[in-house]
Amino acid sequence: MKMKKLLLMLTLFISFNTVAQEIHSFYTLDVPRSKASDFIQMHKKFIDIYYMGSEENKMGSNWLFSHTYGSDFTFKVIEVYTDAQAQASAVNYGAEVSRNIDAMGISYDEKKMLKEEWSTYFQLFLEGHDDEIRITFDKQIFITEKEIDFSKKHIVVFNNNNPKWKDRKEYISLWNKFTRQPSIDLGEAVAIIPTGHFSGSSYTFQAALWYSSWDSFLVNQNSLGNFGPMSDERKRMWDISGNHTDEITTFLGCTWASKGKSSKTFTIAK
Repeated sequence: MKMKKLLLMLTLFISFNTVAQEIHSFYTLDVPRSKASDFIQMHKKFIDIYYMGSEENKMGSNWLFSHTYGSDFTFKVIEVYTDAQAQASAVNYGAEVSRNIDAMGISYDEKKMLKEEWSTYFQLFLEGHDDEIRITFDKQIFITEKEIDFSKKHIVVFNNNNPKWKDRKEYISLWNKFTRQPSIDLGEAVAIIPTGHFSGSSYTFQAALWYSSWDSFLVNQNSLGNFGPMSDERKRMWDISGNHTDEITTFLGCTWASKGKSSKTFTIAK
């Protein structure tokens, strides 16, 4: 009985403290390179089908990235939900796709072909994948005042660090000073989205830095000054950062038409 009460209190605590923060469901996929182009087209097709009909209890947006440099994966998919409750109560992706195919005004044979294609897509998605749930640090999110054209490819760098839980608040404060704010001041990063570990197995802190081009990424990287003599504060940041990796990805598309405007159609970036 005590254990049940403890679990209930923990659930309520988590829900109360995450209600205003977005939930990001991350999937890293091991799609064979020979199937990558087909996968992108199928991803668009089935995300569009998923968004047909009712908008209730669905992910807020869907984002696709391809591996460029760093970790060993083919694609990264991120599903965005307004909060923990929305993520927990969302309709099942596959079930909603199947239901919407059934509702289409097409022939039985066409529906059968679509469902067979879904099966192929889902197997590519599933085999060798990893997943985790992360939560945004809303006060540290930065999005440029300029219009972001999501129909164009971007370079997105995922900086992963693993500070201990007791050190994370201090680490984020130092990261704000030595990475986030200098990147904003320089003007090359169009967005910075920091997240923390929520469930699954991954880093306690991650920041996704968006750049419109390789040139912008290189200017920002060369200007941060993570080389040469360090101040005591900068040394402290690295000392408590834990193990560190970087993943350089290419943004391939999303269901976000432009800054501040969602869409029910997945647009493949060009």
